[in-house]
Amino acid sequence: MEPARRLRGRPGSSQLAAAVLPGSAASTSHRTFALFPAIVRRSDFGDSQINATLYDWIKAYQADASVNNACAVRDIATVGGYQPDVVVHEAWAGKPEWKRFMESVVHPAIQGYLAEHCRISGWPAAGTGYGFKASWAVLYPAGAFQAPHFHPDTFCTLAYYPRVPSRPEPEGALRFVNPHLESTLTPTASWNYHQQFIPKPGTAIVFPGWLQHYSYPHQGEDERLLLTFDIKLLPPGQ
Repeated sequence: MEPARRLRGRPGSSQLAAAVLPGSAASTSHRTFALFPAIVRRSDFGDSQINATLYDWIKAYQADASVNNACAVRDIATVGGYQPDVVVHEAWAGKPEWKRFMESVVHPAIQGYLAEHCRISGWPAAGTGYGFKASWAVLYPAGAFQAPHFHPDTFCTLAYYPRVPSRPEPEGALRFVNPHLESTLTPTASWNYHQQFIPKPGTAIVFPGWLQHYSYPHQGEDERLLLTFDIKLLPPGQ
């Protein structure tokens, strides 16, 4: 039996080992392609005053009996939380604090993701625009969580965390499920079934809408707040 071969260099390094056949070195060519990559980008903007303002706005909705909790009136993935039935980027569009938040956090996070996506995968093309398909907020008390789900007909989704209790891992984690079915098989122990991110106040995570994900509940007295934006692409020039 031929002995096992081992990877040379560390995963992710630029060192590539190639087997060269005698007399063929001049004609040998190698190219590597990232087909349909699941690109995720994390940005940490810090815990600023806007986070407390966003929390206050959501608590005001919660105290207003005229604002429905979407968890109670619609079949959604939020379990045990409070999700005001409001499109936040429309409802708050006139607030100066919201405009500053969009310009200093939301748009830079999305634009950075699009640039990195283009660098890694070659698309979307330069000049491609984007818009907001939907947006909402979720307030999680202890024990509340998001069941596994994805965002259909959405290029990417931005998850922003204004408020995150300090809790031991994996409480409060955002977990992405490996889309490769082989990751569920015992022999493929080197394939992670999921990849988790532990947010903190001011964390923004942008990811493909098709990538299945869920959140881990936290315990304790404090609440966790999440703002979500579904992003659609627009043709260049729009």
